[in-house]
Amino acid sequence: MKTIVVGFDGTNASLVAVDWAAERAIHGGTRIEIVTIGGTILSDESQTGASLRAAELRVLDSAPECEVTSRRVSGTMPGALFEQATAADLLVVGAHRDGAASSMMSGRFLRLATGSAVPIVVVPAHWSPSDAAVVVGFSGHEANSRAVEVAASEADAAGASLVIVHAWQMPVPRVEGAISLRASPIQVRAEHSRVLRSAALRTSAARPNLAVEQILSHGDTAGVLLERARDASLLVIGMSHRRFLPDALLGSVARELLTQSVVPVCIAPNTTLDM
Repeated sequence: MKTIVVGFDGTNASLVAVDWAAERAIHGGTRIEIVTIGGTILSDESQTGASLRAAELRVLDSAPECEVTSRRVSGTMPGALFEQATAADLLVVGAHRDGAASSMMSGRFLRLATGSAVPIVVVPAHWSPSDAAVVVGFSGHEANSRAVEVAASEADAAGASLVIVHAWQMPVPRVEGAISLRASPIQVRAEHSRVLRSAALRTSAARPNLAVEQILSHGDTAGVLLERARDASLLVIGMSHRRFLPDALLGSVARELLTQSVVPVCIAPNTTLDM
């Protein structure tokens, strides 16, 4: 059974996170744990129990067969929330995106994502249910293999298709002596196509009943993913826990996606690369 932990603080954004988790539980086989961390706006003990119970009922209204529990635990964010989600399959939080606050929001959730041992889903406040495809960005780095696995699992559980998107650009020319060595665009594109095809084949072999589409697009990673995921039900990207990320742009890409994506963004850590 899949376990989803929802970080809940009583705000409208956290209610949307609860709704997202409930929508994922409609297909069955899901346990939802709603967790409030001491020190949030639900600091009044007399209100906390009622708020958590209301959140439970909100889940059951959408997914009557879902096993749902709620609890308040002491501690501070984000460490206490990570601890509560250690054995979970997903950690879900809601996010407001109000103008200038969006940049602070993206930084906050990037810190959450880099500290989480499980995939973390950031649900925008204006989210609405969708049965569209799950889109995953694949860079070709080992860190992204985990992202594809998480995306495939989410697509499979939701009865949706999976779209693996690989964005590519021409490399900066190398200079040897007085000669500038430029790669052939045809050769570069062919290599990226091979990497993408290999990822799609591995996914199809692991989940033969899952419809898998592959898209190779020329352009910057964030721009390509935002365009391709505009109508998706979920956008998944990978993040390494290495001190030095294998993709130097990963942080900026994740920040742009968290700020601008109109669909929930899932950041899947690759804990096998921890140092």
